[in-house]
Amino acid sequence: MLLFYLSLIQSEEERINISRIYETYLNWMLKIAFHFLQDETDAEDAVNDVFLSLISSNSSIPTDSENETKAYLFICIRNAAFKIKKSKSKHKTVNYDELYNVSVKYNLEDDFFNKDRYNEVLSFINTMSPIYKDVLTLKLTFNKSLKEISKILNIPLKTAESRLLRGKSLLNERFGDIDV
Repeated sequence: MLLFYLSLIQSEEERINISRIYETYLNWMLKIAFHFLQDETDAEDAVNDVFLSLISSNSSIPTDSENETKAYLFICIRNAAFKIKKSKSKHKTVNYDELYNVSVKYNLEDDFFNKDRYNEVLSFINTMSPIYKDVLTLKLTFNKSLKEISKILNIPLKTAESRLLRGKSLLNERFGDIDV
């Protein structure tokens, strides 16, 4: 990877500086990134983001002392890690296969006399925005409580409650007064 970074740099002085940082601090940077992200691939992405940022910004990296360099790199790694975490949390979806202890006490199908209507409701839920679809699916299919839903989706309890109410409202608008 070092050769790739060096190919992006024009100045020989910058190449030497980036090479030194890469060789001296790479493992340390990976450990710091892993500490924040708890995922090896994400940690490598964070370190790559830092190096690309250092190269593209042409900013001078403090090299007067090891402590200054480490402090500067630590801040860069922390920010890159938080950016990756934030990006992942925005696009978080639920993998229903990974849910544990799935016991379905509430069976939506039993509430409908007509299997076609049941399938129509499920199809409609699947077309909803993921923020409502996930909450409704966890509640109706997996019988999860609002507290469990908020934990699974990593959202506040009130947000889970609002999304559930809005999802139910959308169902009622579409299908009339159904009990969900």
